[in-house]
Amino acid sequence: MSFQKFTFVLGTAILLGAEAFAQESTPQLHSNHKMNPLMVHDPVMIKQDSTYYVLGTGDGISTKSSKDRIHWTIGDRVFKAPLAWWKKDIPTQDGSIWAPDIHYRDGKYHLYYSVSAWMDFNSSIGYATNVTLDPNDPNYKWVDHGKVIDFHNGGKGVNCIDPNVFVDNSRRVWLFYGSYKAGLRVTELNPKTGKLLSEEHPKIYTLTTSLGEGVFVIQQGEYYYIFASRDICCRGIDSNYNVVMGRSKNLTGPYLNKEGKSWEENYCSQFMRGDYEEPGRGHNGFFTENDTTFIVYHAYTRSENGASLLRIKPVFMDAEGWPTLENTGKPMNAKQAGIQCVHKEK
Repeated sequence: MSFQKFTFVLGTAILLGAEAFAQESTPQLHSNHKMNPLMVHDPVMIKQDSTYYVLGTGDGISTKSSKDRIHWTIGDRVFKAPLAWWKKDIPTQDGSIWAPDIHYRDGKYHLYYSVSAWMDFNSSIGYATNVTLDPNDPNYKWVDHGKVIDFHNGGKGVNCIDPNVFVDNSRRVWLFYGSYKAGLRVTELNPKTGKLLSEEHPKIYTLTTSLGEGVFVIQQGEYYYIFASRDICCRGIDSNYNVVMGRSKNLTGPYLNKEGKSWEENYCSQFMRGDYEEPGRGHNGFFTENDTTFIVYHAYTRSENGASLLRIKPVFMDAEGWPTLENTGKPMNAKQAGIQCVHKEK
């Protein structure tokens, strides 16, 4: 779940990748800076050439970049000014755009994002594209394609936020979305337009009836693994956000927990929870590079007065075939079918 107004303070450590599973790096703090580059909410990560990019909730969608996943530079917003259709669609919308999702496909970067307002469940999902993520490239330009789905056609009572796109082995494109308000859903998109396959009467599959938000799906082997966040976000050290998981042999479900109980009945298994220093951890994205998949998320950090900071950790597989943050010696190498996390210019 994204939020609009929060106070940033300085951050601390970010966990490195597969080449340093047990190592933590502590970027130097600069107390005179007004904003720490690690501050983020609802992050998603992608790589173009040698540069990593993280996008997150913020006015016009926040961006940051890095060469090593440790030192980050704050970039420009995706949208320099609010688009007219946002406020027309959601009258209380104030320019803060939530929980983006990005992937590279068919020569373009495809960006999906949430248009909403705090505690207003009449939400929409928008869509934009760009041919590059490098703001210094003369071809850099975000082109907005408007609304994809909203509270009118996204399912009765469903809060249409927190998009995640998955391209299956047949090149069919799927949009996952939703929140604790009536649960999570998935529907099919037209791969050419990026919009709904059937705009008037989309076929919508119910994944949960109240469980979770910030849904993200990845694939390894015969299973699709689903992740979502639950409990309380956005309250600093009073947050208890945590990440749960399930899996299915079918992309549209049903997704089951470790005991074989269905997500549709709001059963799930724990993947990641907070601790004393980071009481709330959640709203994850996943990123695969080489042989390792990483979870990218925000953590409310006690030593930094509850600031929401960027965290990146490698994911492993346990003996029962479930993702884990414990170093089992078997890194997860998830397939986000058809979606390229790492894109190199020719």
